[in-house]
Amino acid sequence: MEPRQRVLLQRRLGVFRALAWGLVLVLGSIYAWLQIVRHGEFKQLALQQAVKVRPIPAPRGLILDRNGYRLVDNRRALHLVIQREDLPTKPDVVEALAQALQMDPAALARKIQAYRAAGKGSPLVLKENMDEADIAVAERVRSRFPFLSMEVAPRRVYLGDELAGHVLGYVGEVDDDLMKAKPGLYHLGETIGKDGFEASGNDRLKGVDGQKRILVDQLGQEVASFGQVDAVPGHTVFLTLDAGLQKVLQDAFGEEAGAAVVLDLRDGGVLAMYSSPSYDPNLFLNRLSQEMVDRYLRNPARPMINRATQGIYAPGSTFKLLIALAGLEKGVITPQTVIYCSGKKNFYGRDFRCDKPTGHGALNLVQAIAQSCDVYFYEVASRLDIDDIYATAAKYGLTVPTGIDLPREKAPRIPSREWKRKAVPRDPKWYAGETISVGIGQGAVGITPIALARFYALLATKGRLLTPHLFLGLRDDQTNALEPAPPPIARDAPLDPKLWSVLDEGLSEVVRSGTAAANPFVLEIAKEIPFAGKTGTAQVATFVDKAHYARQAKHLKDHALFAGYAPRDRPQIAFAVVVENAGFGSTAAAPIAAKVVKYWCVDRFSNPLPPPRGRLVDPFSPEQPQQSPEAP
Repeated sequence: MEPRQRVLLQRRLGVFRALAWGLVLVLGSIYAWLQIVRHGEFKQLALQQAVKVRPIPAPRGLILDRNGYRLVDNRRALHLVIQREDLPTKPDVVEALAQALQMDPAALARKIQAYRAAGKGSPLVLKENMDEADIAVAERVRSRFPFLSMEVAPRRVYLGDELAGHVLGYVGEVDDDLMKAKPGLYHLGETIGKDGFEASGNDRLKGVDGQKRILVDQLGQEVASFGQVDAVPGHTVFLTLDAGLQKVLQDAFGEEAGAAVVLDLRDGGVLAMYSSPSYDPNLFLNRLSQEMVDRYLRNPARPMINRATQGIYAPGSTFKLLIALAGLEKGVITPQTVIYCSGKKNFYGRDFRCDKPTGHGALNLVQAIAQSCDVYFYEVASRLDIDDIYATAAKYGLTVPTGIDLPREKAPRIPSREWKRKAVPRDPKWYAGETISVGIGQGAVGITPIALARFYALLATKGRLLTPHLFLGLRDDQTNALEPAPPPIARDAPLDPKLWSVLDEGLSEVVRSGTAAANPFVLEIAKEIPFAGKTGTAQVATFVDKAHYARQAKHLKDHALFAGYAPRDRPQIAFAVVVENAGFGSTAAAPIAAKVVKYWCVDRFSNPLPPPRGRLVDPFSPEQPQQSPEAP
């Protein structure tokens, strides 16, 4: 090689060496900058990809009856979820996932978008409460979609099935409407009470979620834990319910529709509340099948309605006690007022008939209550103005909701001139003949069973207007004992002792010798445990005579009612029973009330339910001193 060419080649090699060393220096500088200068930043990014924060759902508090019987419990359940940071973004992935899980792709896409927009909250649950078959399907789907994960979470279990469905309610995922109505209070995916005490007591029952930090591999599987903050369970709540008494009502109603309420006369605690047909809250923990939707949500029998607080019924003859009270207080009658019943009486050119076609003859007030004479109370109502009746009802709490701690309670419907102007604008005038029908609890008047029970509790206590309630107190986590909550304050609406004694005597005679005594079972119980009450029969459809009534279809039969209190001498409980389309109060409703009296005063001592762990002292036990219902 010529010297000139050798020099040229050496120059070129030198340039290449310089470039190579320069490249090495550049790469070394970049590597050093990444490894030393930005080491902390990249380490944090790597940890963010490998270390995940997983929420730990807090179990809701248990629900117990007044004696410690567990009504609502929690069980472990397995859900298929997508963590928030793993939500898929590609439409084709979302569609494939929906098809694999047999879900609606559009609905899944909307839900994923909503969770992504929320930015915080619980994981997106795709399948909940999975059984073995669901788990097998989920594992197969996870092999295609590694961003899916399994999560253990507490699941609500209602131990009584249909025993107290309307009282307890059920839980579910918070909906968009509630989140918009109360912004910031709930987050997507949160489980809340949807009905019953689960809803009204949600703040006590819900706990505080915890969280854990875990290390995951490239498939999203947990490989290590970096510690956790434990979830705080919700408070365990005692209700005023007595599970044994609740079971008595459930068995007594059987297939009949209606409702019953039993109140504790000391403080207004609801000892039993049953609405029939009932429902099993466990069925609402999963997505309902079409069969379940038709059975519960589209059923004309309306099993989801709590008839005890939302059913408006004509009170029939149980309303005669309010008419008697109004007549006595307004001075249009006295306890000795005698009215003759010939089987009917003409008012304003129309004959109003008594239930006894041959008539009751001459009756005073006690006898009229005992025999439930319609003519007597037609006459009393004719001497009153409809606004007088409304004023008396308002005075004794019958025009407003009772205030029970359950959602969506309805107010009774007590007519007045103002009410008719608003309710019937096409014919706003109140006619005197309408007052006659109200006098026997028919016409426009309508009352919920719980409002009726509250009114009879007022009669039993000589004028204490109690607020029915279910919340009894919380459980002490250390001793498992009840920490009682103060009951709602009762309002005093004192009854004149002379007037009260007449009403009490009349109600007692109903059971001893009057309309309820016609039932042998009721009479037998009354001889063992004297109690007071009033039968009622509320007409549903018009009929010509008894032969025509006998041919009526079941849904056109009269509603049967009975309301009262027991024992008569020292009342402990007040109650109201409504049995839909069952005929007469003495044949259908009074026997249910008699079973309530028998259980409360006898059977729960001689044949109690199996004792629960940590049984509470029975405040009504014969060994305990009895407290007068008038006492605070």
